[in-house]
Amino acid sequence: MKKNLLGLGTIASATLIMTACSTSPHKNSQIPHDKSQRIVIPQEKIILQRQAPPKAMPESYRQWLITNDNQARAREYERFLEQNHVGNIIPSFELFKTARDWQKCGSAEYMVPNRELWGNQLATLKVFKYLVATNILTDFEVTSVYRDLPLNQCAGGASSSRHLYNSAIDFRIGPVYPQAHDYTYIESTKYRLCQFWSQYGQNFNMGIGLYASGQIHIDTQGFRTWGPDLTRKSSMCNF
Repeated sequence: MKKNLLGLGTIASATLIMTACSTSPHKNSQIPHDKSQRIVIPQEKIILQRQAPPKAMPESYRQWLITNDNQARAREYERFLEQNHVGNIIPSFELFKTARDWQKCGSAEYMVPNRELWGNQLATLKVFKYLVATNILTDFEVTSVYRDLPLNQCAGGASSSRHLYNSAIDFRIGPVYPQAHDYTYIESTKYRLCQFWSQYGQNFNMGIGLYASGQIHIDTQGFRTWGPDLTRKSSMCNF
């Protein structure tokens, strides 16, 4: 299977037409009807840029692909995303990651979501695509996308977690173990993410959260923000 890595140059300014999520994964979600929003984001004033280090496909992912029908199912889902113009944004070996606690929970490291959930991720991937294309996100690793119910419960996920519905993305900025020189980049990236959320998040029903682990969560299932205590008070975007 081909490795889905995206290489995009710096975009000084960009215009993007994005469509808000139209399918409610559960009855309590507040999701607007279909509508298109055109946004124009000017050149970022933060000049600091950093190229992501090359990513190698993990051996665990290779082994997962050749087990059962995983390769065929993974490729079918990737084709669905490509047809909806959100393919090749996240490497496939990150796109199918479940949760960081998968091993402790006796679960699978990678999962393909059920077909009926595929469309739920489109709106979030469109936002993620913009963040990557404009270099708001450059050096990152996606750590959790879809989880089934047993894994979500074991990993401490909320009972209404958007990961259950395949409509959320968790990621880390910078390396697993940041050094002193990494923190300027990490904090400036958080600031730019929050600028985007503050200015455009309501248009896209975008939620952004920061966990105590340092992982960042985004979805398009409600305009909101939270931090390690799960309230807005501790949000990185509380300015």
